[in-house]
Amino acid sequence: FNSSKAESSKIAVETFSTSSGNSYTVLGVEEAGKTDIPETYFTKYEKEESLPVYLKYVLIKETVFVELKKRIRLCFFEHLEKWFAESLSNSCAFVAAKKEELNSELQLCLRLHQRRQGNIETNIYNVRAVELLLHKERLECHCAGVMEALKKERAEFLKFCDQQNNISKNLHSRICDMESVFLNAPMTEKLVSFSNSLHSELHNHLEVIQVSLRSYRNYLEEALGKLRDSNVDFLKACR
Repeated sequence: FNSSKAESSKIAVETFSTSSGNSYTVLGVEEAGKTDIPETYFTKYEKEESLPVYLKYVLIKETVFVELKKRIRLCFFEHLEKWFAESLSNSCAFVAAKKEELNSELQLCLRLHQRRQGNIETNIYNVRAVELLLHKERLECHCAGVMEALKKERAEFLKFCDQQNNISKNLHSRICDMESVFLNAPMTEKLVSFSNSLHSELHNHLEVIQVSLRSYRNYLEEALGKLRDSNVDFLKACR
């Protein structure tokens, strides 16, 4: 059945060319003894030797439809070729215009960024650099002042320690002098005199030590308070 069907059909090959010179090949399958145009009433009259008068100019032959189909196909391909060329040209023009537009926007952005870079360097970077330099100088000056104050307080502390050592040495010297008097005096007088003198010297010594310590403590608290306040003011100024 298949072989008989294949024998009864054949491949129709047709080639046509457009006005631009492009050639196209049309492949179709036609059954033997059968055309694309169905048999209608006009084909029946076409087989007749004569036609009625009212059908003489109405009859459309099969060749007219075949030729019309070829013309429609040719016009369609002509339109496709023209449309393709116009679409390609319009696409290239659109892409070129879009590239030019994007390039212009890019150049504008670059100029704006370059201008911003200059403004940043002039109005921000240089200003901040000067501020940081001034802050560095103030910081170095403040640190130098703090170190100088601490050195001064250390010298005052060493001076105070020397004073305390001198007071202790004077007490020791007076006690040694009292010892020589105690050895040469009578026993009763020795005890009474030595006891009174020793209590008096110790009391005086303690009063001197307490007064000096209290005075130095007040002085040190005041000096360190000024230094602390100065440091706090400097930190507030840095903010």
